Amino acid sequence: MHQDQRTLTQEWKDCIAACARCSQICEECGDDMIGMDHKGDTQLMERCMRLCRECADICVMAGRWMSRVSPLAKNLCAFCAEVCDRCAEACEQHASHHALCGPCAQECRRCAEMCRRMSGTTAKAA
Repeated sequence: MHQDQRTLTQEWKDCIAACARCSQICEECGDDMIGMDHKGDTQLMERCMRLCRECADICVMAGRWMSRVSPLAKNLCAFCAEVCDRCAEACEQHASHHALCGPCAQECRRCAEMCRRMSGTTAKAA
């Protein structure tokens, strides 16, 4: 336990859970695309797979840092929200070619919103 007895608030616990769900579906989505027919758009497929992997990684790290009540967790959550938004954008573009991309994009959007709340940042301009 930390010397200053910091505790997890319900908001932090909810954000940790959102990060865990996002990481899980990103791993599943990215892995499921391996070996798929690219339907002519290889660059989008590769970008989507890469972003799913990167999003899964940053979500796990953000969850860990929040679990530790790290004083830097809010900074990491701001970056996590940015990565989640980018992953969601790629998955939304690829959703017509891959069944998991739609649900993945939705979970990424939810996680991004939770992380923005945690970090005290606002959504990026479109």
